Amino acid sequence: MSNTCDSALNDTVQEEKKFDECYQTDIGTKSHKKPELVAFVSSEAHYSFAKAASVTGLGTKNLVVVPTLPNGQMDVDALDRLMSEMEQQMAEKIPFFVAATSGSTVRGSFDDIGAIVKVCRKHEQILDHQYSALINGQSNRSLRNSGGFKIWIHVDGAWGGSAIFSTRSDLRKLLRGLEHVDSFTFNPHKMLGAPQQTTAFITRHKGLLKQANSIGAKYLFDCRKHGAEYDLGDASYTCGRRTDAVKLWALWKFYGSKGLGSMVESKVDILQKMASCIRTSDRFMLACDPCPFNLNFYYLPTRIRKRLSESEVDIKSSNPKIPNDIADELSKVSVNLKLLLHKSGEMLIPFQPLSSQTADCFRLVLAGNKQFREEDIQRVLDLM
Repeated sequence: MSNTCDSALNDTVQEEKKFDECYQTDIGTKSHKKPELVAFVSSEAHYSFAKAASVTGLGTKNLVVVPTLPNGQMDVDALDRLMSEMEQQMAEKIPFFVAATSGSTVRGSFDDIGAIVKVCRKHEQILDHQYSALINGQSNRSLRNSGGFKIWIHVDGAWGGSAIFSTRSDLRKLLRGLEHVDSFTFNPHKMLGAPQQTTAFITRHKGLLKQANSIGAKYLFDCRKHGAEYDLGDASYTCGRRTDAVKLWALWKFYGSKGLGSMVESKVDILQKMASCIRTSDRFMLACDPCPFNLNFYYLPTRIRKRLSESEVDIKSSNPKIPNDIADELSKVSVNLKLLLHKSGEMLIPFQPLSSQTADCFRLVLAGNKQFREEDIQRVLDLM
């Protein structure tokens, strides 16, 4: 199961259990139909959220996809509006979960975590008031005991979350507001080069994982056993797990926070240099504004350059507007060039769809701990 999916499962199961307890205590009568829980993710969010919704029984119909801004960030105004619309039908559907993305897979965009938290806090107050009205004055002690109505905020930093190790302001600001969310995940096996797979799921709520996943099989889990408090088997969706924590610990111990931060920062710096090379070349064109850890671009054969010029497309733009007929041909160039490079054994570079373009583009990300230097940039561009 994917790391993002596993994280989403933990979040969803925990919140469903919490809501069930409140519902059964407060409004669990035959005259009230249990409302359906609804989650919100952006259109740039990882596909595994849809899988998690299906596995948990939430259903993809209760997974609301929030549109994004041109830069790939979740449109927070749209999130606000969608939640307001949902509150009009609270007897049937209730918002309970929002996922922010820190480093989307293709574009590499980072959602504004602080703005998302602000919207969620606003709607928690509204939902708290409406919930009290919904139960018609009945005791709502479960809701009060749990601190009021809460919307769980999760940050999927599977790709870009390793930015937490950097002390640079340009990278720290990408995760501003992280301290206010309920849970966060990042994958050291991606950007930091830890062995596959190594995933960290972090939550501010002590004991949450056990509450969400524990079945309490006595033959296996018993608090009287020596070291029982370190046994995570009853606190995870799956029982038997590899010792992923040792991989992260060893990596962190060897490099230290400063070393891991330098590793992250060097990737940002070299990708910025490559973006500059693309901007100054007539053979390449950016597909969108570069993100810190992702670079999306096109290779432009002479015939494509000529047609773009005739159509007055600015190939020096970071967000070129490509006519559909040229986009179709440009997609074929991306696909065929990728296959040729793969077959030659010279380079593996993927072509990807991009939400703001109709033509598939090349995506370059720097995973792992292998050094990528300026001579590597030149080699990649020369090969293509």
